[in-house]
Amino acid sequence: MNAGGEDKKKGWSTYATKKTDKFQERRNGLLALVHIAKKEIPLSDDEYRDVIAYWGVRSSAAMSIPELEELVKYFESLGFKKKVSDPRDPGSGVGQIKALQERIRAEAKKLSNGEQRLKGLVKKIAKADDLKACRNIKKLKQVLKVVRLLQDRE
Repeated sequence: MNAGGEDKKKGWSTYATKKTDKFQERRNGLLALVHIAKKEIPLSDDEYRDVIAYWGVRSSAAMSIPELEELVKYFESLGFKKKVSDPRDPGSGVGQIKALQERIRAEAKKLSNGEQRLKGLVKKIAKADDLKACRNIKKLKQVLKVVRLLQDRE
């Protein structure tokens, strides 16, 4: 096979791997929901086995994604509520977020016209209107790194 054919083969393999990863991620998420629902409803092991026997399996691990989705819907009909996280909720990293924001502000003050430059950096790097609105730890670390690079240049 020529080099071009090998490149195409590699591209397909990468695509297939990414698709498989997303498939597995979805499947694992549904399995997690099933097990959370089982505890929250609560179902005994025997009751749970009776429920999944409807799909002709002995374990939810043997179920397809559509079957798992159907099972989650069934559990919702029994009162299970999926907990949907609020995208504005910073979660457990709130302390780290605040610390990074404070550190960035302190470092930016050392720059000439620091506040204005910081606004531009936050808008460009974090795609946020201001530092307070940025809750992404990775983006905050990038902003801090750039602020420090600017300090080194001054």
